[in-house]
Amino acid sequence: MKPSGKNLDYLIVQALRDDSGYFSGEELASKLGISRQALWKHISNLTDRGYDITAVPHRGYKLVSSPDKFYPEEVKYKLGTKFLATQVYYYDAVDSTQKIAWQLGLEGAPEGTIVFTETQSKGRGRLERKWISPAGGIYFSLLLRPKSLLLSEITQISLIISLACLKGIKETTGIDCQVKWPNDILVSGKKLGGVLCEINAEADRVLFLIAGVGININSKDLPSGATSLHLYAKKKFRRLDITQEIIRQIEAAYLKVQQGESGELLAEWSKSCILWGKHLELKLSGKIIEGTAVNIDDKGYLILRVDNGTQHKVSAGDIVKVRSCR
Repeated sequence: MKPSGKNLDYLIVQALRDDSGYFSGEELASKLGISRQALWKHISNLTDRGYDITAVPHRGYKLVSSPDKFYPEEVKYKLGTKFLATQVYYYDAVDSTQKIAWQLGLEGAPEGTIVFTETQSKGRGRLERKWISPAGGIYFSLLLRPKSLLLSEITQISLIISLACLKGIKETTGIDCQVKWPNDILVSGKKLGGVLCEINAEADRVLFLIAGVGININSKDLPSGATSLHLYAKKKFRRLDITQEIIRQIEAAYLKVQQGESGELLAEWSKSCILWGKHLELKLSGKIIEGTAVNIDDKGYLILRVDNGTQHKVSAGDIVKVRSCR
């Protein structure tokens, strides 16, 4: 059975990558079991998708560069993960990657499945807030099936994924970012991105979890209070490089959590959080709670000290105001 069109495109890219020089069209067509004319059509299709492929008579084809797109073959190339991104779905535009990943979870898709898009029309953050998703960002939703995680421990996942994003950005760009409980990623005090975790559970058992990640990389037109790496550093970045490192960091952190070794990760997250010592107004179940942010506990809950010295642990809430303590 011959490979499908998309698989042939993938095989052509892999063959050209394996050969640093020119690959004879005749040899390449023979290797794939297709005609020279069919090969040319696939090369033309790859060019339309953003691959820079040079064709020289009597020498063949050469891959000059690959597009900065989240095509499955690009995401997986030299990724080196054990289970994350074993299945990758890519769309030019969707209403929400969370919605697609959730349906895949219901249909039994394997852990580590990721859904990518270039733009979203109905991207969302916590509390159903709209997440603006212009071209140039990183937008994906990841399916996880934690075996030993309780509902009360889910906050950890959001924190360790945001930490993985910080590490991935630092490793690939050298830029130091910060976090704000429970799910914001910041740079220079402005919102760079966020993580949204949604769960499908039965009693106290998590059946699957969808972690959505949105990070502004090369985006320019953003709402007030938001920024991108491009606006911050005044240069463009290759999104694929950042994304691949984030995926590696997520997998490493997630495996530690599954083995009961989340303490070190939560301590590391805490060091990057901007809230400690700040006075917060927190909306919780329709009420406003005020206090000083102290730290997080071993489940990732926010520890808030109120005026009488009592400490409250908050598993979820909406921070409506932050100010320095007098």
